[in-house]
Parts: sequence; structure tokens; C-alpha cells
Amino acid sequence: MKISLDIDALIADGTVPRELGEVLRARGKPAAGGTVAISVLLIFGAIAVAGGVLAYDPSATVGLLLAATALGAGFTVQNMLGAPWRLLAHGLAIMGGLGLAGWVGAEFHDHESAFWPPVAITLIFGAIAAAFRNTFLAVMATLSLGAVIGSGTGYWHASYMLVVRESFITIALFGALAAGAYALRGRIRDAWQGLSTAVARTAVIMVNFGFWVGSLWGDHIGEHWYAGDSWQAAADWRESALYLPEAVFSIGWAAALFALILKAPRGGFLSVSSIVFLGIHFYTQIFETLGAEPFTMILGGVLAVAIAVYLSRRAFLTSGASAA
Repeated sequence: MKISLDIDALIADGTVPRELGEVLRARGKPAAGGTVAISVLLIFGAIAVAGGVLAYDPSATVGLLLAATALGAGFTVQNMLGAPWRLLAHGLAIMGGLGLAGWVGAEFHDHESAFWPPVAITLIFGAIAAAFRNTFLAVMATLSLGAVIGSGTGYWHASYMLVVRESFITIALFGALAAGAYALRGRIRDAWQGLSTAVARTAVIMVNFGFWVGSLWGDHIGEHWYAGDSWQAAADWRESALYLPEAVFSIGWAAALFALILKAPRGGFLSVSSIVFLGIHFYTQIFETLGAEPFTMILGGVLAVAIAVYLSRRAFLTSGASAA
């Protein structure tokens, strides 16, 4: 259990002797808020630098050289200058990792196989994340794994797009990854627990994305690989393909979210994120399945209030919490 103590106040009111207070102060860790702010600035700064370099459209050789130089500098700083320069090493690692991934994407975007470039990017992010114990790159490696099975995002003016082409496989793959990472977290040293937690939580989000898209479109399993390139070929393939309808994902998603809300540690990531995605699921199905009619809006509102009351009663009656 981690708690926060005001050392100065404890010394001032005589609860803790000054000598013990100084010992506690020396053994304590800095408040997380400042560290989080520094990490956010570091990540966005590294992304801006890597993005700026790519925007200049250097030759492949120059881009690869810059990425390798950043990585080499990061390893040097980490191994020779130690903990005081850890954030600089991580910034250089992020620049190098993003640069290498950008180089792979630029060089092999028209590769005959759409499978191998995202595999290479996943391995790059994973290897650098492990070498530097960097949670941001661990998250990027997990997201890149989604690209291997056709997931992705898109952006145009004031609009964002989420793509999940294999909903069932996404749920199965990232569900197994999340379960494995959570199980591994309790058996490894502190230095690796942050990476395991980042991978597990990102995988949980990907599972929810798989359910979300599946609840809208259903899923022809294997379409990303076997449907062919033309609309006609894809339509012909779907005629005999294994299809899971939208209802399977809608009902399964709701059941999984309720199970996590009830069973996961209260106040932890699994519980909180499940409540958030349950709200997204509810909002989506109100419009997509039920239609935004007056009766369905009233029914949905009553149901939402009932669920909220139940969850609040459970939170009141259940004591203790632990983060997941």
C-alpha cells in the first residue's frame, strides 16, 4: 500500500520526531504529478522532433542514420550517466524508435505483403521498450500488433476513424495478451511490472475496440486476409465465410463489461475502464439498435439509473480496493 504523508505537518505537531521525519523524507519518492507532467512533455517533444524530421522527407539513408544516432545516444546516456539522466535517455529512445518505425513504414508501405511491415514495427517498439523499460513504447508495440491484423486509425479535418477489420480475432488475441500480461505482472521484478501493466491495459482497450466495431458490423472471420482485393471478390467470399452477427458482439460485450465491473477490484483500471466502455456501448446501441425514439430514450434512461444505483450500492457495501 502506498500512502502520502505531510512530513512537515507531522513534525510540526509532534507526531513524528524531527530525526525520523528527515529519514522518511530521504526515503520518500517525489510526487507523481511532476513526474507525469515531465513524461508527457518528454513524449510529445520526442514525437514532435521525430515527426518534424519525417516531414522534411529526408532520404531513407538519412532517416535511418538519424534514428540510429538517437538510439545510440540513448543507450550511451542510460549506461554511462545513469539514473539522473534517465529521462533524457528515454526521450532519445522514443525519437529513435519512432524514427525507425517511420523508416520501415516509408520504405515498405507498398510491400507486396501488408503483414510484415507492421510485424517489424511491433518488434522494433517491443525491443526498445524492453531495453529502456519504457512504457510509452510498450504501448506503441501493443497498438502496432493490432495493425498486424488490420486495425488502425485515420484522421481528416475534425474527424477521426477507428478501424478494426477482424473483431473476433482482435478480441481473442488481445484478450489472451491482457490475461497473460496481468498474470505475468505478479511474478516479475518491479523494473518490468510497469511494462507488463502498460501492455495489459492497452490490450484491454483493444479488446473493447474489437467488441465495439463488431457490435456495429458483425464479423466475417478472416476477411482481412482471404476476401480478395476487389469488392466483387470480397462479396463472393462472404457468401461462404463464417459470420458472427452484431448481436453476438453486443451481448458478449455487455456481459464481459458487467463481469469485470462486478469482479475486478473496485477503483482499479479494469473496473473503471469497464464502466466507461459500458457507457460507450449503451450510447452506441441507443442510436444504432434501438433508435433514438422517445420511448427507447426513456427506457434507456431508467435502465442507466438502475445500473448506477446498483453500482453505487455495491461500492457502498464493498470495502477495500486495489488497482488492477
